[in-house]
Amino acid sequence: MLQLISLLMVVYSYFLIRTNLPKLPRSIPTHFNAAGVADGWGSPDTLWILLVVQILTSVGFLAVPYLGQRFPQTVNLGLRKLSDYSPEQRIRILPLLGEMMGFLSVGTNMFFAFLLHEIIQAAAQPIPRIHVLLPLGLLLGGALGITLYYLDRIRRAAKADAAGGPSNGLKS
Repeated sequence: MLQLISLLMVVYSYFLIRTNLPKLPRSIPTHFNAAGVADGWGSPDTLWILLVVQILTSVGFLAVPYLGQRFPQTVNLGLRKLSDYSPEQRIRILPLLGEMMGFLSVGTNMFFAFLLHEIIQAAAQPIPRIHVLLPLGLLLGGALGITLYYLDRIRRAAKADAAGGPSNGLKS
């Protein structure tokens, strides 16, 4: 489901660019300072570069579970590689890894869609500005929160015994 949401966000970004490109001026703001004021200008076609980066980021996130399944030595989970875990532990970890990457992909896609929307809106303003801190804070805070939450869940799943119970030997 998270993969579908990511795909829909990419499609939304594509249509956002496609429908607004003809309406944009010949030069649009392409860079903003920390206060959100435009300090770099370029062609509206640079929005396509942002979409390509969004797509590559999504593909990267969504490829990690596949890489973990096929090449567990390529995936790092905190201080350990996925290959450091036993096959039984990996079976419990891989679904969590897929969820984590799905949420990271959705969050990143939301950031890119918001950024595209803000740039398009700023291009129509006499003094182009965007709101930088809120989306950037949500992206970084969300990514950190998702990562820490899932690394803890992965650590707990790795400690669980083969029967699925807690690793301390007690029955629940």
